[in-house]
Amino acid sequence: MIEAIIIDDEKKAITALKFDLETYCPDVRVKAVFIKASGALEFLQSHTTQVIFLDIDMPVMNGFDFVRELKQPIRSQIIFVSAYSEFAVRAFKVNAVDYLLKPVDPGELQDAVKKVIDRGSVPPDYHSLLKNIMDYPVAESPKGKLALPVNNGHHLVDPAHIIYCKAAGAYTQIILDNEKSFLISRNLGRTQELMPAGLFERVHQSYLVNLNHIKKFRKGESPEAIMINDDVIRVSRSNKDRLAQLLGIQ
Repeated sequence: MIEAIIIDDEKKAITALKFDLETYCPDVRVKAVFIKASGALEFLQSHTTQVIFLDIDMPVMNGFDFVRELKQPIRSQIIFVSAYSEFAVRAFKVNAVDYLLKPVDPGELQDAVKKVIDRGSVPPDYHSLLKNIMDYPVAESPKGKLALPVNNGHHLVDPAHIIYCKAAGAYTQIILDNEKSFLISRNLGRTQELMPAGLFERVHQSYLVNLNHIKKFRKGESPEAIMINDDVIRVSRSNKDRLAQLLGIQ
C-alpha cells in the first residue's frame, strides 16, 4: 500500500482526486489532505509519506515554494497537479516527478502511480531535478512585453497599456487602454508577480492598478482611485496611505 498526502487550496479538487485514487488506484491510501501548504510542512516534520500530490497555484505558499521548504534530502516522490499547462509540461516529464493537468485523466493518474511503484525509492539526484524544474522559464516574450496565459495560448501585452487588473476567482481580468479587456488563467496574486516592479500596486484584494493610469485619488473614509477610463477602483483602508505616498499626496 502506498501512502500519500494531497495539497490543494481547492476542496473540490481534493475531493475529486481522492475519488479518482480510490476508484482507479486502490493501492494508494490518502493519509491526509491540506488546503494550506504550510500545514503539510508541519505534518511532514513528524510523519512520512511516499507520495505528495501537490497543486502548484496556491496563495501564500505555492507548490514551488513548498518544495523549496521541504527538509532535505526529499524522501517523498512528488506528483504535481495543476490546471495550468503553461508551466511547461516537458519540464516536469523527468524521471523524478510527474505532472498531471486538471481535470486529472484517470489513465495518466494510473501511469503516475505506476511510476512510483516501479521506482520504489527516490533517486539521489532528485533535488537537482526539482531545481531544474523550478528554474525553468514559464514563457518568453519579446522585450518590453508580457506573455499573459489565456485559454488558447499567450496574449502579448505592453504593460504600459494595462490600466488595472481585477480578480475573477482563479482568473484575472486585464483592462487595457488600447483594446478590449480579457481574462488570463492566473489569479490576481500570480498576475502581480508578472507585472513590472514599481509600476503596479495592489490597492485592494481584488485590484492591481497601474499607477500611471490613476487620474484622481479620494482618500476619505471610503478611499477610491479613479482611472483614466473613469472606472472607480476601491482602495482598502490599509493600503490608502501607501498609495497616497506613491502618488506624492500628503
